[in-house]
Amino acid sequence: MKKFTLLAAAALVAVAVGTSTLSAQDTTRKESKGEVMMKPTTVAALVTVIDAALVNAGKLSAIKPDSPPALEFVDVKPIIATEADEKIIKEALEKNKDGLKQIESILKENTTFKAAREANPAQPSGGDVVGIDVQEGNKVIIYFWKR
Repeated sequence: MKKFTLLAAAALVAVAVGTSTLSAQDTTRKESKGEVMMKPTTVAALVTVIDAALVNAGKLSAIKPDSPPALEFVDVKPIIATEADEKIIKEALEKNKDGLKQIESILKENTTFKAAREANPAQPSGGDVVGIDVQEGNKVIIYFWKR
């Protein structure tokens, strides 16, 4: 009986230690700086990209002309399925218009971005860019919406 009680107590201690370790706060993660880990597939994810406009404008301006970025253009029109979605996106665009203006200014001034934009079949223009994501290795994803 004593052996059984001792084993049960040891198991209880192991469970208590294991669960407290699992529920501990992860302090090794870096703080988010506006990066988007994958392309948005929902309106909420797209709003996150739009809300990071000011942060990503700073990242975009930090890219040196001597190391041209790898560019990818993503049309977000398929994400916007309803009028409610469109309203949410338009509100996010209005709220973040300063950051988007900075992005647009950088995209217009940089010859690499300008040439890539002209080479793109969709040719997103001035007000079409709704957000960007600047990733490691000078990869820039430009999200646009042709209205």
